[in-house]
Amino acid sequence: MTKLYFIANNQIHIYENNKTVTMPCQAIDQYKKNLDEIRQRKEWKMKGTGAQFMGLNRYDEDEGYGLAYATDAVVLDSENIIYSARLDDGMAINIKPIQNLQDTEGLVLRKNDFIAQDMAFDHFKKRLVLSVQEQQGYGMHLCILPLDSNRSQFITEGECIDANPIFDPHHVDQIYYDSCGLGGGENGVFLGPREIFHLDLSTGELETKFADPKYDFLKPQIDQQGSLYFIQRPYLRAGQTESSFGFFKDIIQAPFKIIRAIVGWLDFFTQRYSGESLKTSSKTAGQNPAIDKQKSEEELFVEGNLIKAQKNLEANSKQGEKYPGTIPNSWQLMKRSRDGQVTLVKKGVMSFAVKDDSILYSNGKYLIELKSDLSEEKLVEAKLISKIIV
Repeated sequence: MTKLYFIANNQIHIYENNKTVTMPCQAIDQYKKNLDEIRQRKEWKMKGTGAQFMGLNRYDEDEGYGLAYATDAVVLDSENIIYSARLDDGMAINIKPIQNLQDTEGLVLRKNDFIAQDMAFDHFKKRLVLSVQEQQGYGMHLCILPLDSNRSQFITEGECIDANPIFDPHHVDQIYYDSCGLGGGENGVFLGPREIFHLDLSTGELETKFADPKYDFLKPQIDQQGSLYFIQRPYLRAGQTESSFGFFKDIIQAPFKIIRAIVGWLDFFTQRYSGESLKTSSKTAGQNPAIDKQKSEEELFVEGNLIKAQKNLEANSKQGEKYPGTIPNSWQLMKRSRDGQVTLVKKGVMSFAVKDDSILYSNGKYLIELKSDLSEEKLVEAKLISKIIV
């Protein structure tokens, strides 16, 4: 297996020769270093008599680094990759030498007014297509960024979230991506079902490839034979559950959730100004934090979907999976061949990448190679791999 990359826990990892290392990102490291320097200059305000004089306490001090993490990466050539990083409300795109991970990186773009979440690379015209979120609003749109220029050109618009763009390797002016409508109301922001679109850059023609109000279609990829791969999963509106029992259960529990939220709000301000908690009952006193940790590991949010990790793992084990994962089997990797035939490739897929005659995929617990003879090989155990880069 040649070198490949994957993103898990907001970090880029390199897999090669049965070993995995975390790739350092100088854009992120430098940003954190800058925050540390700013924090040190303001330290006198946050501690001791300085904090008392300024009227500050421990709740005003941010020990973390905000939102600074890797969002995506693409292979540039045999010696370099390109990665994007979110830096709070801004972003950076850098070229990373991979022969020596400590070598100085090259800057492609640094912006403070939008964030790149996804990207793909056109090896023929040396340009990137980015899925970016601007500071105004919740929408995400696609733009083209040539490597030899810092000027980007938007190619989509509207009240929507456009994501996971790819260039067709056979026709570089053809782009595939997934998108969903974006709406707002009294209950906040809600998203429609994700659909897969085809955009012809030479003509501006836009075509819907897959759409169904009952499903999300996302993360399109095309192999060397021209087949289109994508993930299909049930579409769930915000607050919707997969069963009618869950719906009625939510209605019954709604008043208790409201009361719990009010108590939590009062408890926050009580702790803020008195240092003591309202939650002093015997039920919470001496509670084992390991229980909360276990619960958080059993219930995970993956791309806005609540995943019952342990329940899915047990169900996948009972179904005879060689390497059972935590993603429900309703998340299915599909393939549409050039003749239009659509077939199921694999169930329980969170992310994937097509490489030569094999498919690399994550089931939430493992990174697995699915070979052309349908045999599988576990490459590494890694939770919730959001992206695989080959």
